[in-house]
Amino acid sequence: MLATAGCSGSTVTTGSKKASEETTAGMSAHMAGPPIEVHISQETVNDSPEKWVLTTPESTVRSYLNWVSYAYRIGQSQVATPTMSAAEEVRIDSYNQYNLEKKRLLDQTLKSITFGKKSTGTTSTLVPAKESWTYSYLSAAEGNKSLGGPYSVDYTTTYTVVKTKNGWVVDSVRAKALGPVK
Repeated sequence: MLATAGCSGSTVTTGSKKASEETTAGMSAHMAGPPIEVHISQETVNDSPEKWVLTTPESTVRSYLNWVSYAYRIGQSQVATPTMSAAEEVRIDSYNQYNLEKKRLLDQTLKSITFGKKSTGTTSTLVPAKESWTYSYLSAAEGNKSLGGPYSVDYTTTYTVVKTKNGWVVDSVRAKALGPVK
């Protein structure tokens, strides 16, 4: 599959040469930078997470992590936007664009997460967590060819979540790696 990521839209083409199998996928107009071709398998695109659950701060954080991981894996950050605020969308989109400019995708998997005691304020809730991840970098140009990894890293994190008319969303993330990040 071919997807062009960038501010000018996206074309997704299956591996077949039949024109009838070419489709267009909407891209976020917010995505920075020039269009970049991303070659990924249809299986990777089809392997999306379950629909987000924004009913509690913790379910929102889990949904956010699942959808951001998927967005990085397919090179299209807008798929994760229902789980985050506009401010967080800018941060996620910027990191996704950074990876695309390096012609790579990030394939990350959350191995475990343990939530601490949340702190509820008048306008937001802080959700502390400890996380364990594995991740690899894959070629955006060569359909999932490994560029590095798998690596592992643990984090302590604090998610700031806010209530919206559609449920909770992640507004910001503070993360501290408990080891080297490559």
